[in-house]
Amino acid sequence: ANREKHALSTSNYNKLENKNKMNNTANKETYILDDSIAFELMDLLKAKARHFIQLNEYVYRLFDGQSVVTFTTLENNIQVEMVKG
Repeated sequence: ANREKHALSTSNYNKLENKNKMNNTANKETYILDDSIAFELMDLLKAKARHFIQLNEYVYRLFDGQSVVTFTTLENNIQVEMVKG
């Protein structure tokens, strides 16, 4: 997959949010993102995370004290799930 840098602007994020939302509840949101955008988002969140855990080859989890964000590698994309505490 192409790993070039993409700007994660607010407008791009809003487009992704509207296009890629799946089965969300009040405290849980799930998105399917392009890998380069997901990795950029992961880097941004790692700076604020209290804990960053690699659960296995395909799953990473970040915890900031209030929310848990899980990145799961799929065949062509990355699923990002956020659960707010």
